[in-house]
Amino acid sequence: MSVGVKTFRGKRLQEARLARGLFKNALGDMIGVSGTAITRYEEGIDFPVHERLALLADRLNFPIEFFSKKPWDENIDTVFWRSRTTETKHAREMTEQRMRWLCEIFAFLEGEVNFPIEKLPNVVVPEDFRTLTGEMIERIAQEVRESWGLKSQPIPDMLLALENVGIAVSTFEIPSDKQDGFCFRSELLNRSLVGINIDCASAARVRLDAGHELGHIILHRGVTREQRRDPLSHKKLESQAFRFAGALLLPRNAFIRELGAISLDYFSALKQRWGISIAAMINRAFDLDLITKETKASLFREMTIRRWRGQGREPFDAEMPMERPRMLRRGVEVALQAGLFAKAAIRSELALPPREIEALAGLEDGSLTGSSMAAATITLKRSVISAIDLESGNVLEFPRRKLT
Repeated sequence: MSVGVKTFRGKRLQEARLARGLFKNALGDMIGVSGTAITRYEEGIDFPVHERLALLADRLNFPIEFFSKKPWDENIDTVFWRSRTTETKHAREMTEQRMRWLCEIFAFLEGEVNFPIEKLPNVVVPEDFRTLTGEMIERIAQEVRESWGLKSQPIPDMLLALENVGIAVSTFEIPSDKQDGFCFRSELLNRSLVGINIDCASAARVRLDAGHELGHIILHRGVTREQRRDPLSHKKLESQAFRFAGALLLPRNAFIRELGAISLDYFSALKQRWGISIAAMINRAFDLDLITKETKASLFREMTIRRWRGQGREPFDAEMPMERPRMLRRGVEVALQAGLFAKAAIRSELALPPREIEALAGLEDGSLTGSSMAAATITLKRSVISAIDLESGNVLEFPRRKLT
């Protein structure tokens, strides 16, 4: 007869274990049981007694309430992974758990404030991604820019651009040089979500990654699970998303007009204005037939000689400010300052480690545990709460649903 805490949910234990990057035997050793016992807990065959559950919570650094809360009830399978063919299953599993938690956080906040509805640019895209040509991608990217009113100007903030069309963006830190980002669509939320790994990333890389994920969302809506998993198809999908990101961040006509010479120094001079890396500009020039394959290889060799290859090694990588998501953070700030919730109530409702909530929602460390939140530029007017973005001047409005 099974004994233990009957409200325990094995799925939650699996989420916490995978998020911490632990194998079953390793976790079992930490609490004095076998890996088989952990398996039985996760599969709901056995229930840990309260003392052992408390030990699990302590070793995994999760609130004990987390293990009794209903998991997010959606199979998130339609995920576009960066470098799927080379990324380890172990690293993907660490991120997959946070995808579900991101959905939970968004759903919780959406119950209290209205986020911008998802309104993707109305562009015509072939149903079969294999028929997409480079010229089609250039056209689609230009149409997206025009719908955003950008003309031939640089995009001031790529993450804010995604959020302003209703895409939920989160940054995370996973020590993997093969996991730059992901995007997926939650049918329960009826919304696209994007995650970007900022571990050791430069500001220019984050902007490119954001454009890349938007490329998947816009170009690859009809791609099947089997196509995503096929190595050859995956390679083509990634190439198309990179082409889109380059065209979005650095439009063809503006690039040709401003490109005085094909040289690393000239690319470096354009980097701060356009917010795109020198390496990406080399690839962009090749995509537009401005340079040959041999010239492209020569430029990359020269970058190696100058020691400009690798994370944070290009000129201006240290000076360019990292873009940060705002939508979820502003939602939390509005809920707190409007009196919808106290910090303890948010922690209780979500039952996630405060650090995980802070990271996924883009909050400062300690925001949900300290005595006060950093002041946000928020005003109340009738039934609308507005958060003014200080960097761009754009206003994110959150019509209040309830104040009781």
